[in-house]
Amino acid sequence: MKSVSDSLLIRINGDTSEEILDQVAAETACTLIVNGEILVSLLCSPIELENMALGFLLSEGLLSARESLQEISLDQKNSIVRVVLKDLPDDWQDGFHKKTITSGCGKGITFTDPKKLPGLNVQREPIHLTTNRVRTLLSNFREQSKLYITTGGVHSAALADHTGIILFSEDIGRHNAVDKLIGKAFLNSISMLDKILLSSGRISGEIMTKIVQNKIPVLITRTAPTCMSINYAEDNGVTLIGFARGNRMNIYTHPCGVVFDNLT
Repeated sequence: MKSVSDSLLIRINGDTSEEILDQVAAETACTLIVNGEILVSLLCSPIELENMALGFLLSEGLLSARESLQEISLDQKNSIVRVVLKDLPDDWQDGFHKKTITSGCGKGITFTDPKKLPGLNVQREPIHLTTNRVRTLLSNFREQSKLYITTGGVHSAALADHTGIILFSEDIGRHNAVDKLIGKAFLNSISMLDKILLSSGRISGEIMTKIVQNKIPVLITRTAPTCMSINYAEDNGVTLIGFARGNRMNIYTHPCGVVFDNLT
């Protein structure tokens, strides 16, 4: 399926109007089947569905090691991802009867209990940055979102290290973009323990649970965090930076997790 769709519309500009064909972000409902059982349907952009499925399973704690993934297949026509996992406990579905409808775009779903998050090592080596480095990362981040430039209707997420952006994903939902990024890193055997995650959207509680579950130490967004995401970040050792625009940014939690080499 294509990530964009044509839509006939009437565009009004001042006192004039015209009928045009424009491109909008495509949307589908992707069904995730685990070991033959339907787990969830996710409203998303119809791209990188396998990455999103794996990222969702990693973020929900059902998948943690590559050897546990026995099989993954995609039925692109029907937007179905089938995953076979080993070493699941007999009662693995019990924790998935209680779901939370999140604040994410498209009514995201999470089954994660924030009280059971693993947390990060707050004594870890800090990540060294400069304000110019953050500005460059965010500038490159925006330039990579071709789908946003085309439609204006998607969110983006990226993983960065000291060399720059190494992975990028986008979706109509903020949470899906993060899951796609996490799944992509998993398939490429990229450790996230010393990486920075960049997000285009608001950081809410369900986004932060994904960050903590996958032990990503630093999250940077150009926009705002919610109070719940700040609390989760503080409790679990994540450095959360918001409103990163130009030379300005707000460090909400664990400022010792980063060192800005150009500050006095």
